[in-house]
Amino acid sequence: MSQVSRITPSVITVSLLFAAFLILSNLTAFKLVQYAHLIFPAGLVFFPITYIFDDILTEVYGFKVSRRIIWSALLANIVVMLGTCATVYLSPSPFWHDQQAYATVYQAVPRTFLASIVGYLSGEFVNSMLLAQLKVRFSGRYLWLRFIVSTAIGVGIDTILFSHVAFWGLIPYRVIWSIIGTMYGLKLAYEIVVTPITYKVSNALKRKDNIDHYDTNTAFNPFSLSLD
Repeated sequence: MSQVSRITPSVITVSLLFAAFLILSNLTAFKLVQYAHLIFPAGLVFFPITYIFDDILTEVYGFKVSRRIIWSALLANIVVMLGTCATVYLSPSPFWHDQQAYATVYQAVPRTFLASIVGYLSGEFVNSMLLAQLKVRFSGRYLWLRFIVSTAIGVGIDTILFSHVAFWGLIPYRVIWSIIGTMYGLKLAYEIVVTPITYKVSNALKRKDNIDHYDTNTAFNPFSLSLD
């Protein structure tokens, strides 16, 4: 199979889904939901899916493609967040009486947004780099194990950084770690459950696009956008 990082129609589809779920997770993060004794932001339902797409992009097309998509999705997320915030300050029509409700939903809290960016970039890049390196180390074997290990570490870093940036100094420190434990457990369980689907989609795309990229000589620089 081809070892060249290249953009195919499948890459575009997966990338758009990646960005869509990232944006969706941020737009829904303001609603808190509760099941039994678990309380968590609604965005938690959608955000772990970004790791699934990150896994697929890295496993099939390589770290360089995944890196480009991570930055592109972040840019799209920033545009949407800034756009929704800006609309809050547009003068509402006198016939429209939902300005306060609209502002409550779309007026993003800067600290929470910063926390999501820090957690997202750190977690996604660690996940992608580790998955690419493990693929080379194990010569492409143990795909299910590589998915789980890379995601477990990436999600862990993401959750710890997000929770500290978002809540440090606002709530007791023990509560921060309680939130981290709940969010991490739910995210990891989510990823483990869908691993068979990630496995099948990755293998299907390898066959469809005739690509199974190995990052044997890759410089894992998260700040480069080069595909060469």
